[in-house]
Amino acid sequence: MSDSKQIPDAMERRLALDPDQSFIVQAPAGSGKTELLIQRYLQLLARVDAPEEIVAITFTRKAAAEMLERILSALEAGKASIPAFHNTHEKLTHELAQAVLRHDERLGWFITDNPVRLRIQTIDSLCASLTRQMPMLSKFGSQLETTEDASELYFEAARVTIEMVESNDAVAQDIEQILQHLDNDIARIEILLAEMLARRDHWLRHVHGKTRDELEAALENIRHD
Repeated sequence: MSDSKQIPDAMERRLALDPDQSFIVQAPAGSGKTELLIQRYLQLLARVDAPEEIVAITFTRKAAAEMLERILSALEAGKASIPAFHNTHEKLTHELAQAVLRHDERLGWFITDNPVRLRIQTIDSLCASLTRQMPMLSKFGSQLETTEDASELYFEAARVTIEMVESNDAVAQDIEQILQHLDNDIARIEILLAEMLARRDHWLRHVHGKTRDELEAALENIRHD
């Protein structure tokens, strides 16, 4: 066992495991953010009465599956008494996993045999589970489904938006302007709108709640710069 590879920000990482405080962790790819999240998850898991009390949320199913796999791997590794560690970070993960296993044994979770009790899911999955619990309040009327590729839905939304040009809605004037600007090229407008929807995380936060005057002033400033 070697502690020679000490992580420079080890103290900050330990502070981020304090379950009585909230943290935002910002770091480049490959710096160990996921490992830190796993350690915090294990820290919490050793304190609660039921594993369902902890929710870890990601954006993709792939990320959720990876995190679940790494937590289960940590718990399996925690069953070994004296494994070889490459650094103190790995040693800490092992100690936290062992604490979870002792807690698991006391409460009879058998979590490694029942991994479905670990609530590691996408934000879409979490929202769907909430609507299932409140069908009347959600007003959806049917079971929600999530999809990895929503491109066809984006195009459908674009087509519906363009069709609003025939309505009396205020947005009809905006659609007319787009049609005039792009020479009534509806196919191109559909593509542009669908691409915007696919990248809405890049721009939505900048326009939500803003007036048209504010947005145009911002664009004018960008052009000026």
